[in-house]
Amino acid sequence: MRTRQLEVFHAVYTHGSITKAAQYLHVSQPSVSKVLAHTENQLGFLLFQRIKRRLLPTAEAHILFKYADKIYNDLQNFNEITKNLLKNAPGLIRLASTPSIGIDLMPSLVADFCKKYSEVEIETHTLHLDQIEMKIKEMSIDIGLAYNIDSSDYFESVTIFKGNFVLLAPPHILFKSPSVSCDDLKGLPFIKIEGPYSTKLDSYFKSNNFKPNYVTTTDTYQIAKSLVNKGMGITILDVISATNIDTEGVKTWQLDIPLEFTMNMIYSDQKVDSIALNNFKSFLTSYNFKL
Repeated sequence: MRTRQLEVFHAVYTHGSITKAAQYLHVSQPSVSKVLAHTENQLGFLLFQRIKRRLLPTAEAHILFKYADKIYNDLQNFNEITKNLLKNAPGLIRLASTPSIGIDLMPSLVADFCKKYSEVEIETHTLHLDQIEMKIKEMSIDIGLAYNIDSSDYFESVTIFKGNFVLLAPPHILFKSPSVSCDDLKGLPFIKIEGPYSTKLDSYFKSNNFKPNYVTTTDTYQIAKSLVNKGMGITILDVISATNIDTEGVKTWQLDIPLEFTMNMIYSDQKVDSIALNNFKSFLTSYNFKL
């Protein structure tokens, strides 16, 4: 007897009619009748008889039901357990990100995931990209988050967000249009941020014969923003970082340049994932980044 046959037999026996069994199973009456007839043909004896417009179990059905009821309840419990495992799979997820992502996004990501999967523990680390790559290779962390990183021989990279760049400028530097081009930036003092997308920006500037007037270089966007606030110059920032900093004393302008950055999830392709880790990967790929 197959699972569907067991379900139909159990429903008809329990509810006392094909109509009520069909309603319980959310199927049509002919479908229940067909499965029941097929089951009886396979068994070689009747399970129910119609007596005075009532559907009554046969002696064989009473004997079978004692065993069928236990199997049916065990199946129901099994299905419930698998649902709970998927929803509340316990486990530890070791997550690492570059400093900017750690500051801007890690708290929201972890909090939102733990609201949905309260049984999972997340261990967070803020590391530089080369450290993340090494720990992924060693399998001492499960997932890394970084900007603009491609797959390699020992890890997979999946893009979870694409965005553009914006310009931060002090209030006294104004532009004619809300969308600023490279031509509008000529001669202006420029604060360079050395980071995951600085090479991409340098290549774009070079290909467009634009030479920024760099007055200083920093490796953190918080310092760059403070320097803009002091009136020292302008800087280019990814939209995530720009959204998550206090922009008091600076003005944000749209950039008219055809460049995008990506945020990537990286993980070892040699590791078997737990249910909790699979849930976290699915969560990241469908996450709504509120910018």
